[in-house]
Amino acid sequence: MEGVFSEKTGKGIAVNTRILTTEFKYFVPRTLREALRLIDQNGPNARVIAGGTDLLVQMKLEVISPDCLINIMKIPELNFIKMEKDSLRIGATAKWSEILEFCSRDRKHAALYEAVRSLGKVQVRHMGTIGGNLCSASPAADSAPALLVYNGRVKLVRARGERILPLDKYFKGVNETVKTAQELMTEIRIPSIRNGLGSAFKKLTRVGTDISKISCAVAIVRKGRVCVSCRVAMGAVAPVPMRMRGAEELMDGEKVEASLVEEMGHRISAEIKPITDIRSTAEYRRQVAVVLFKDVFWMAWKRAGGEE
Repeated sequence: MEGVFSEKTGKGIAVNTRILTTEFKYFVPRTLREALRLIDQNGPNARVIAGGTDLLVQMKLEVISPDCLINIMKIPELNFIKMEKDSLRIGATAKWSEILEFCSRDRKHAALYEAVRSLGKVQVRHMGTIGGNLCSASPAADSAPALLVYNGRVKLVRARGERILPLDKYFKGVNETVKTAQELMTEIRIPSIRNGLGSAFKKLTRVGTDISKISCAVAIVRKGRVCVSCRVAMGAVAPVPMRMRGAEELMDGEKVEASLVEEMGHRISAEIKPITDIRSTAEYRRQVAVVLFKDVFWMAWKRAGGEE
């Protein structure tokens, strides 16, 4: 038996983290069509599993007890990374290690590269998937801020249709999304990176491999000293990963000055909705948001061809 801290009760609980205590049906479809049929047939208490780095932990802790698991990792249609003319397409079951390798060759997606690299545990990188990270919908999901500043979109497919929606319309609340029980996320799309765009990501943690206390991503398009557009996203500061639209409006089309960046930081501090939990306090998150944003902004600005 091992001791596990419960965020809900604030107490330590004794659990066996190696055993799944409930019975369930288990399917391994080989095609997308078969997976969608199984999702339809088994109802809302069926769960889709990919890497399992989050779902299996919840099952062992008996937070959830699904009647059925549908493993989608054997479906070739869902595992790809493709650079096309108008977008970068990433299949939902692409693993962190695969995305990291791709981004290490194509540094245009620097914020995504840094977000994936911040996942310190090798085991998680080789098992976890980008689709699983987004479907878990943690406010601290490391991929979310980077994908938000790239104007990322997700494709949701069901047996009788599909839809593509912006990522900032996808998150609904803590561990909640607009995806229905009948839908399966199949891919993430990032519009082609414009010339002159620089991006960066950084997070603060208690230890190197921990979930973030707070994270930030910035993407900038500049022309000389003028910021043509600026997109900022933060994680672990609200019920959902969020774009900082109020702060973005201050910078778009403006000449970049240190005083303006400072003002943006304070706007962000006022815009976020942090809580106090086992990793940090709300007050700490508000204060450090200013410093973290400025660091990430200047990293992105430099990459866009500007000067610190």
